Amino acid sequence: MRVAIRVSAVLMTVVIGTAGTASCSKSDPKTTAAPDRTKAAAPHPEPSKTRTAPRAADLPKHAVTSDKRPSFGAADTMAAGYTGKEFLTGLSKDWKLKLDKPVEQEMPDGKKRTYVNGSGGNGMTVSAGFAERENMSSLLCRTSTKQSDGLDFLASCTGLDVAGVDHSKAASWLKQAKQETDSLYEKKVSETGNKKEYVVSGVFTSGPVAMILYRAYDKYSLRILGGAVAQSK
Repeated sequence: MRVAIRVSAVLMTVVIGTAGTASCSKSDPKTTAAPDRTKAAAPHPEPSKTRTAPRAADLPKHAVTSDKRPSFGAADTMAAGYTGKEFLTGLSKDWKLKLDKPVEQEMPDGKKRTYVNGSGGNGMTVSAGFAERENMSSLLCRTSTKQSDGLDFLASCTGLDVAGVDHSKAASWLKQAKQETDSLYEKKVSETGNKKEYVVSGVFTSGPVAMILYRAYDKYSLRILGGAVAQSK
């Protein structure tokens, strides 16, 4: 089960530019047709040379409001030689997504990065970023909060076939992250009366990637980034 989306410079913050709880006091996506609040709340990309990858221990473990969202360094290759082509092909087949041809985009630091975007008639989208045109560095999966099998789709994205990723823990984390972001979202809406609230889950790190879930109004966005978190020594 799987998908593809049109990406923008905003995605680069992870990509990372691109996966929380209501109980946590501490603590990034481009959209196709997201609400205005989503666009306004999403952080703008910065040149990678000015950014330092944070340590996993310094990132939020539970959901936080958008003003406390974590900031990552530029995404890097998930694994040497990993293209992700087989995974994307399987994802698109399982979820009936149409993958577009690769497109090249210049990033804020002047470097160019290649993206493969895709979408399906069910509103699910996916966008994969590649460093050096062939090594996958990020994956962004998006679905509507009203999509009955949306969580299953996002879970299939956590099944990325990168060596070192604990898929069982990733799936478990995603389920908890959704519960926590939903809870915090409802709490904020109750307080402000504004249904266009934007909240972010805690960060899950496994092997060479970091995952984070975003909820902006009626959209869930799952980001999986390579090299966006400093590994412990």
